Amino acid sequence: MIAGLPAAQAAVTTYNVVETFYEPDTQPRNTLFTGSFTYDDVGQTVSDLTGWLTESMTGTATGDAPYYDMTQLYLSYQLSAVYDAELGGLLVTTFLNDNTNTFTTMLGGDGWSPDSHGGSGLYYGFPGSNPGNAYAMIFVNTSDPTAALTQAQIDKLAYADCAPGGMMGATCMTGTTEAGYGSIGTMSGYPVSQVITAAVPEPETYAMLLAGFGVMGYVARRRRVA
Repeated sequence: MIAGLPAAQAAVTTYNVVETFYEPDTQPRNTLFTGSFTYDDVGQTVSDLTGWLTESMTGTATGDAPYYDMTQLYLSYQLSAVYDAELGGLLVTTFLNDNTNTFTTMLGGDGWSPDSHGGSGLYYGFPGSNPGNAYAMIFVNTSDPTAALTQAQIDKLAYADCAPGGMMGATCMTGTTEAGYGSIGTMSGYPVSQVITAAVPEPETYAMLLAGFGVMGYVARRRRVA
């Protein structure tokens, strides 16, 4: 820990995350969420989860793998972070819109949770206008964010896409597992992997750190002389 910095500030790390949902009906295109977040290992909190969600019903098989020219939605509103004691980590969700209105509430539920739509995938406000929301849910192990996920943790990953490129009539495209939420996705999509890696600092960051250590060394030498 660097002297003079608050403990919580010194513990914050930026991570990159890639989730993959297998989509049997749109091969070779899968749904991918590629993003980043910051993690405070003192407070065990996640913030600023943002990233790009692909729409696997768009794009062409002739594009470059793994994105295949798919339309990508930028999810920039982290609106949920729930600790799951059984899994040992946080389920964190970022949205396209600045609200959680995703699925119909005609069947009850909160309008966005992966199991709240009863497998129907109908958009929020059905049969009225569709707000076109989307989200991706990741899992962060609070002991080690980069640890490989267990199958039980993978089963709790999820996404929903109610934006135009993810719609099948009134049904949103989703990715879930039966083990995690009682049903697979609306086009049979389901999560297969998630990889979290520590972000590599930019060269400017290294330069600032070295400069900071240099100042600290100078101050320490002055104190010894005094």
